[in-house]
Amino acid sequence: MSNLNDLPPIMEIRKLLSDFEVKIPVWGLTVFTVDGYILAHRLFSDEMPANLETAISSMSAGLITISEDLIRMVDPSTRFRQVLVDGEDERGVISFTILLKQVAENVMLSCIFPVHVQLGLVSFEIENLSTRISDIVELWDVKLHEETVT
Repeated sequence: MSNLNDLPPIMEIRKLLSDFEVKIPVWGLTVFTVDGYILAHRLFSDEMPANLETAISSMSAGLITISEDLIRMVDPSTRFRQVLVDGEDERGVISFTILLKQVAENVMLSCIFPVHVQLGLVSFEIENLSTRISDIVELWDVKLHEETVT
C-alpha cells in the first residue's frame, strides 16, 4: 500500500474514497465544495445512473444552504454538521439514504448507501473518512473557492 503523503492532494482523497469501499458497501461517495464543485467522487454500483455525483452535489449545495439558514434561525451559535436524506420506493419503504457531512469550512462529503447497510457503521466510518479528508484539505496550499463560499 502506498503512503498517502506521497500523492497529490486530489489523488490522496480519491485513494481514501476507493479504500472506503473495502470497509463499507456504499453506492457512492462525492467530495465537493459548498458551491457544488466536485473535487473527487467514486461510484461503486454499476446500477447507479450516470452523473449521479453531479446531481447529488448540486442538490446538496441547495440543501446545505437551506439547512444552514434554518440552523442560524434556531440557534445562531451553532453550525451545519450533517444531514440525512432517505429515498423510498413506490411502497413507501426506504431503499437508500444520502448522508451529507461537512468536512471542512467549504468542503462537503456525500455518501449514498442502500438501506441494508447499518447507519451507525456508515456514520462511524464517514466520520473517520471526513477527518482524514479534512487533514488533507487543511494542508492544501490552494484555497478551495473561498471567495464563493455562501
